[in-house]
Amino acid sequence: MQKMKNKNDSEIKKIRRDAGNFAGFVLLKEAKFDKAKFFSDLKNDWGIDVAEQDNNEDDGLVYVEAENNRIVVGLIGAPVPNGEAENFASVNYMWRRAADEVSKHTAHIILAILGGESDIREKAKLYVKTACSLLKQEGVIALYSEGAVYQPKMFLECAECMRENQLPLLNLIWYGLYNNGRIAGFYTYGMRRLGFNEMEIYTNVKKADVEKIRELIVNISAYVLDTGTVFRDGETIGYSEKMKLPITVNKGIAVNGDTIKIHID
Repeated sequence: MQKMKNKNDSEIKKIRRDAGNFAGFVLLKEAKFDKAKFFSDLKNDWGIDVAEQDNNEDDGLVYVEAENNRIVVGLIGAPVPNGEAENFASVNYMWRRAADEVSKHTAHIILAILGGESDIREKAKLYVKTACSLLKQEGVIALYSEGAVYQPKMFLECAECMRENQLPLLNLIWYGLYNNGRIAGFYTYGMRRLGFNEMEIYTNVKKADVEKIRELIVNISAYVLDTGTVFRDGETIGYSEKMKLPITVNKGIAVNGDTIKIHID
């Protein structure tokens, strides 16, 4: 993957202030939370031992320190408000019955990773590890996180890459499918909380090879996270010197705020 600079040295767009904030909602059939099981799964699966800590639960939340961060979890005996989870479940192209299943949730567990001195990547991994352990609770339906609803089985399988010290890209970034009848392609949801602009890649709907476009946006986002590259308006990117895909930075089409748009024919 090669990034080619422009001659104008365009101003880098500001990264949203919420970089490093990781939060999600574990959707449940019933309002049940087995704290002892959560602590046990976190230790057995990821070697994170928090069971012996002195927890302050006066407000109904559990606070524990792990890997220089604070994990906050709590049971809420009601669905996620305003139909948010159902809305995002309806556009999950990888889980056919997502909306139907999510509509059955009557409660949820909130999860947040706060503070800490660790870098964003390590904080992100802790979030995914904690979410995986919570997904083993009884009656779990799905995880709603960063504008996407994840099927538990898929989320757990994708997280296995962390055992080889890899960043769990597919757990942290949702690659959303967009088609308005004129253009089609993919957008990211999750790059901002890792410190980068979201990305969008679209082409004429008649030319769209969605599998290739998804592969391209996954590879480019992985490249950005591995190298720390910040794209500028007017630059190009490609797999070789001959492949030069134009980049613009402007208002998002499927995502709020400015996004990196990579243009393909």
